[in-house]
Amino acid sequence: MNNILKVMLGATLLTSVAATAGKYPFPQNMASPHGYTVPFADTDMIKAHYSTWKGAWYDANQGWILSPEGTCSTVSEAIAYGMLITVYMDDETMFKKLYSTWKSNNASADGLGGMHWRIGCSGGTGSATDSDIDAALALVQASAQWSNSQYLSDAKSMINWIEQNDFNNTQLKPGSQWNDAFNPSYAGLANFKLFEKVSGKSSWSTHRSDVAKDLLACQNSKTGLVSDWCSWGSHQPTKTSASVAQTEDAGFFDDAARTPWRTAWAYYWYGDQDALSFNKKIANWLIPETKTASGINSGYYVNGEAELSDKRRFVSSTFSGGLGLAVSSLADDQSAKNYMETVYKVLANLTSCKTANGCGETDGGEKYYPSTLNLLYLLLMTGNMPNLYDMTGFTKFTPDPSLMRSSDSGVDGVQQKRGDTTVAISGFWNWGAYHDKYAETGTKMSPDSGSSPIFLRDGAYYADAVMEIGPEPKWTEDKAKVCKDTPAKCELKYPSAGIAMSFNKAESAVDLTKLGVKSLRITAKVEGPIRIALLNTATVEAGGEPGMFLKESSDYAVTLIDMTPDGFGTKDLDILDWVNVGKAPGGQEVLQTAKGLKFEVKDAKGGYGAISVKSVEFLDASGSVIDPSKITGIVISANPGATDPSNPGTVDPSNPGTVDPSNPGTVDPSNPGDIIGIVAGAVAAKSKIAVAGQQIQITAANNTAFAVFSMQGKVVASGKLAFGNASIAVPSKGVYMVRIGNKISKVNVK
Repeated sequence: MNNILKVMLGATLLTSVAATAGKYPFPQNMASPHGYTVPFADTDMIKAHYSTWKGAWYDANQGWILSPEGTCSTVSEAIAYGMLITVYMDDETMFKKLYSTWKSNNASADGLGGMHWRIGCSGGTGSATDSDIDAALALVQASAQWSNSQYLSDAKSMINWIEQNDFNNTQLKPGSQWNDAFNPSYAGLANFKLFEKVSGKSSWSTHRSDVAKDLLACQNSKTGLVSDWCSWGSHQPTKTSASVAQTEDAGFFDDAARTPWRTAWAYYWYGDQDALSFNKKIANWLIPETKTASGINSGYYVNGEAELSDKRRFVSSTFSGGLGLAVSSLADDQSAKNYMETVYKVLANLTSCKTANGCGETDGGEKYYPSTLNLLYLLLMTGNMPNLYDMTGFTKFTPDPSLMRSSDSGVDGVQQKRGDTTVAISGFWNWGAYHDKYAETGTKMSPDSGSSPIFLRDGAYYADAVMEIGPEPKWTEDKAKVCKDTPAKCELKYPSAGIAMSFNKAESAVDLTKLGVKSLRITAKVEGPIRIALLNTATVEAGGEPGMFLKESSDYAVTLIDMTPDGFGTKDLDILDWVNVGKAPGGQEVLQTAKGLKFEVKDAKGGYGAISVKSVEFLDASGSVIDPSKITGIVISANPGATDPSNPGTVDPSNPGTVDPSNPGTVDPSNPGDIIGIVAGAVAAKSKIAVAGQQIQITAANNTAFAVFSMQGKVVASGKLAFGNASIAVPSKGVYMVRIGNKISKVNVK
């Protein structure tokens, strides 16, 4: 019995020393010396992702990461990725089992070379270069994490093997036994820089330079995209027998998607200038093209054309994270930081399947490849994949969730009462805020749904909102059927938030074609994916109105929108790709039934948006602004006329604050003024507005409130008519809005 206890105790002790406590436990939270490290990450979320991924794909009995989507085989890529992840998650027990698999299925007799690229039910011989360089780097990091000199010794042996077997002079081969073409996603510039330091051999600097030249030569000049495989001679897209995307023409697909991750890695760690050049070219195309990381399609051709087959039209960690990480190198660019926030949110909202069996069928999570890259991407961008071998330049920080953009910041200024016809943006007054009320979506907004988004700030009116929406639900035919048959059990609850402006209170249609509308000029400040859409009575599908995304801007910027009818909208406004074109009205009908505009945040995986509208102007063919009263039907005297100087009227002697009703004055017949549109409430009978030079003269009852606004909504003067009259000097000639009590008129100072 004592002997049995001794054996059990010995086994317990062996288990306890089998895994060493890491020198750099997760989370490391070390900001990289270069690039933008996301400062607000939720590291508990990363832990949860790791736990789910490990539960689905790790077979502890065999020391395998199951892939691709099977349970009877693994590939060297998966083992190397697993070694990298477990180093940074400080999981040496799992690391040891994975490394044992690597050594026991090795292309080198001593177990210190590359692993055969596939083992199990469908094996393969020879190594894959990307796996080789990642496993070697993982060993170097493991030596520092767990203070294990044997790992470092093994890494040095593997680095020498890689140099002898995975290179052909200046060319980085895709594997130890073949060299059909160059694979850009194998260009481990960070790996090679580390290998130079670890090995002490300057030849690795030459290798890094040679590989960088090939990588940059394969980039498309417009988009910066590279193909999965690139020909050695022309550096043009090509295909090989190893191409994962066999059904498409050569392009930026599953292999190539990892390339910006590798270049981001090289810039994060070493400030590699070739990596920076590579990433800048992609980022300059990517940000305006996709708006957010959830706008990234799962596959492109190198000219930027999205592959829109059903199997490619979805959001995945592979592409949203891989391409998105190119933006991380633009550390001083605020739009790049904002974009990186969307990359983080997409990756945070995408998780692995819970089990390998049924993944993608009964389990709606991500499969082996995207879920593994999800972790690698998150670790790198959040400061949890530092160079443990040489921590020079890395700085400790504490993640601060408050640094993420949030609707909690609110809107500056004094919120106005909804429906006040005297408070307008360029003459348009009927504004409202809206957002969904589903608990599941997590939507938040300021101002609240149903209230006015118009705020008075620095003497001017703006239509403002800050919004956060959650991720959209995953659509399935079965879920759609439930929603149709049993609405109370519907799971397809789509988040929404925005501000809308109706041309009139009845939300009735206005024929913009009869008014000669040719373009729409919006002056606004935009953050995040804000889409403007033309509301109309002809569109039957909710959210199916034609629109366009506004360009982000840190200050107020002008967007000119071509309103010429075209297709299902206008030259610049188009329907979203999910809209049923069989039900969508044509562009001419949309313009003939227009009823307003909306500005809303659109992000499939959830995100932040902010909008501040300064002016909304419909223009005719000459570029002149069309009087908004022709669209809204609200009062507006374009020219109230001038008072006849021979009979300006007399003051009522019994009340010097009012005009004598027996002689209110007459209109100058040479300038009688004219009324445009429908007069919705004239100025009070005892009120009078006149213009003299650059002065607006107001006469009304004592203590009547008044205000004079520029057409941009800025207050020129306001107060109460203490003695029944006021004379206001305006800064320049032009059109002004004058409010007396609750009535408004337009005055032209000529």
